[in-house]
Amino acid sequence: MSTDLLVTMSDYIYQPLKNATEDIRLLKLTFDIRQALGRANVNPLVGQLKNYPLPLTTLSRRQRMLRAALLPSFNALSYVWGNPARTHEIIIDNKRLGITENLYKALRDIQKDAIGDVYVWADAICICQDDLLERSAQILLMREVYHAAADVRIWLGSPTEEGRRCLKFIADLTGIYGPEESDMVPSEESKFEEMFVKGLLIPTAGIVRAGCGFGQSLVQITDILDSDVRDDKAEMVLDDDATLSLHHDRIQMLVEWKPHSRHFKTVQDEDFVFIANLIDHELIQSCTWFERMWVVQELGASETASILGYGKSVWWESFLRAVYFLNYSLEAPINNIRKLTGLEKIRQSWNSGKRQPLRDLIRECRYRNATDPRDKIFSLIGMMGDKMNTFLMPDYTKSVSEVYANATFHFIEQSGSLDPLCGWQRLGRQEQLPSWIPDYSLNQDLAASPLVPIDGRESIFTASGHDHRSKYMPLDQQKLKHFWTHLPTSGLCIDTIAILSNPLPEDVPFGSIEHMWHSTISSSGGLLDGFTKDVQSCLEDISSVVSMYSKYWNSLDQFSKHLPSVSTKSPSTARLPKSPKSTDRLSKHSQSTDQLARSSPLTEKPLLYFEPKKPDPFLHVIYILDAYLHSLLCGQISTTERLTRDEIQKFMSLNLPTDTTNPERESFLAKVCNSLRAGMTRRCMAVTKQGYIGAIPQEAQQGDLICVLFGCSVPVVLRKRIGEEYSFIGECYLHGFMDSEAIAFHAKGEFQVQKFVLC
Repeated sequence: MSTDLLVTMSDYIYQPLKNATEDIRLLKLTFDIRQALGRANVNPLVGQLKNYPLPLTTLSRRQRMLRAALLPSFNALSYVWGNPARTHEIIIDNKRLGITENLYKALRDIQKDAIGDVYVWADAICICQDDLLERSAQILLMREVYHAAADVRIWLGSPTEEGRRCLKFIADLTGIYGPEESDMVPSEESKFEEMFVKGLLIPTAGIVRAGCGFGQSLVQITDILDSDVRDDKAEMVLDDDATLSLHHDRIQMLVEWKPHSRHFKTVQDEDFVFIANLIDHELIQSCTWFERMWVVQELGASETASILGYGKSVWWESFLRAVYFLNYSLEAPINNIRKLTGLEKIRQSWNSGKRQPLRDLIRECRYRNATDPRDKIFSLIGMMGDKMNTFLMPDYTKSVSEVYANATFHFIEQSGSLDPLCGWQRLGRQEQLPSWIPDYSLNQDLAASPLVPIDGRESIFTASGHDHRSKYMPLDQQKLKHFWTHLPTSGLCIDTIAILSNPLPEDVPFGSIEHMWHSTISSSGGLLDGFTKDVQSCLEDISSVVSMYSKYWNSLDQFSKHLPSVSTKSPSTARLPKSPKSTDRLSKHSQSTDQLARSSPLTEKPLLYFEPKKPDPFLHVIYILDAYLHSLLCGQISTTERLTRDEIQKFMSLNLPTDTTNPERESFLAKVCNSLRAGMTRRCMAVTKQGYIGAIPQEAQQGDLICVLFGCSVPVVLRKRIGEEYSFIGECYLHGFMDSEAIAFHAKGEFQVQKFVLC
């Protein structure tokens, strides 16, 4: 086709789908023999768009059977859009359609692999991107598209020598090569070669594809008969550790996989540490596909997937096996392996009829990017276990703020609490977002460690009590349609922030953060009655112990920190001597006020630990030390465990076996160090006007209020605006107010209920 003819062609105009909520378009990509033979001056990219009804999982078995019979075997493309400029073209039904460079290259690679015409689903072509209503409707079908595909082709990028080496190593190690992989090299012009391909290879490939299509039909029939993938039959599951608890057996199989000796011999001369670093860098870390939001659904809903790119092709299964074998069996670290684990966990869950809550999925995909910020929500709807409702219905006519507000309303209504407002990254928020709405577009790895559960568990804190005040009032959906920017709440104002430490960068060792916090407490003597030399000496003992933990933690390599269950044979553990002197001096000050409060009925008189202004200074001495130590760890030794008196004693004494390879000692050291780092990183030490001590968000300022909102399990920091309007700054740890103490004070008439309209 000549260039002049292309210039005279008119632009392609999409015809509306008969039913955008049930039908899809498929691209029939025309085979190019010159492309297959690696010739120069290939023909233009040519194809046809055809409409087909999808065998939706919401339909009856008979309807799905009929639709599956009409649907041709096709590949679904999973790729990164890249530069949005449409610098290339494809000829659709003799008309031009502009496409991006990445899509053009991906289609060329599929075209080269196919050896014959091939059906492809690619979002940028098969969905009219300029029709917002069609886009919104088709989003709900995407998981069905990728589930129905014969193969999900993951296109990683243009060929590079390093990328080819990585994929070749994976294929050689596993002994399994990708679908229809061809290593044809560019050849001289030859009519005989073209006749051979047309006369023999294409018919043979057609037979193979027919066989694959029949196989895919069997898969679809089995899938139709099996109800696991139906939403109404699916099971909602929670992942307590957010890493391996779902489908542990599947992950364990990958960890234990070993290659055949014959295949291992083909790669045994490789430098495995080097190749592991190369795979980690080339295929995972530097590959933007692993950072993209939509791939979670595209891979997660797939039955079969293969990696296409860098001029090679391997199955997804082979990729996983090779990576896990390098990381665990050969101990050649692949630092970004968790990204693969997260994707495979979601894929296995969905295909076995298990669904994760949308909140879990957002957290799991916290480091992923989306060109359109609304897709941080929309791209996960097809994979969630939450029941669809008006809050979650995709609608590209709504702003980012409204989409995020609706998602937050859904989480609040689902949980019956305000905890979903807490635990999100706040630095770098989009300015147009109301303060209470989390910015789901941010990398949540950069947020302070959450004080509320993020996996559906019950909170270990009960700041708003155990009665009706622990639940948030039902939402008025009609009112929210017009006033979604404001969230009405009520609760109790505890105190005003008087002094707070300066924020420090996140990469600063937690020992340095504690040093700053220690200085803040030491300069707050005017607010802390009973701040004696003995108290100051005890605080210095705490600082000394924390400093030793910090030095130990900084001496470990990153790999050891992420594998606490593995014995760390590091001589640095010898830097942690026992400290009996400091333990004896602090033992009388180590009882947890929050633990005592939790065991005290609300009908009884509150313990004196809650009243730092009592005339007896000795009781306030206890509060200062206890509050400071608890604030360092935000009152918890892990995300599911409160800090106890016994753990404080153990923490201060380091009274463990002197054997540095003792698993119990190593496990405890890792647990404490992780808790200290999580408790202090991205937080500041604060002292209120009434002398309460706690850990607050870095964004807090002097004069901000610490409040307990009804329906929230932890205290929060609010900033006064106008009237009853307040900005939401974030959750906090305030010692002595984590276990219904504010409710007890209210019962005594010391705190009054107030309205707080968050905006």
